[in-house]
Amino acid sequence: MLAISAENLTRLRRGITVAIGRRQNRRAVYQFLEAELRALHYSYGIGSEVSYTKAIAFLEHCREFTLRNLIAEQVIKTFMDAVDMLADGGA
Repeated sequence: MLAISAENLTRLRRGITVAIGRRQNRRAVYQFLEAELRALHYSYGIGSEVSYTKAIAFLEHCREFTLRNLIAEQVIKTFMDAVDMLADGGA
């Protein structure tokens, strides 16, 4: 069985919380968690095949959702910059 001290678990939770706070870091955190789940499942046999599949699918969905949000934000920013340029040029 895997053992982790309360101090290390708290440190890990704080690190993940800080990393997830920045949207750009979320994709990397989701990828890291996917890799860790795969390692635990295949190396140590932790979790059933169904729970493993659901967890990986959920993390992939989170990663894709975050990427779509980042792209949408960039598109909106580009659009607003173009609107500002048009408004400045027309004035």
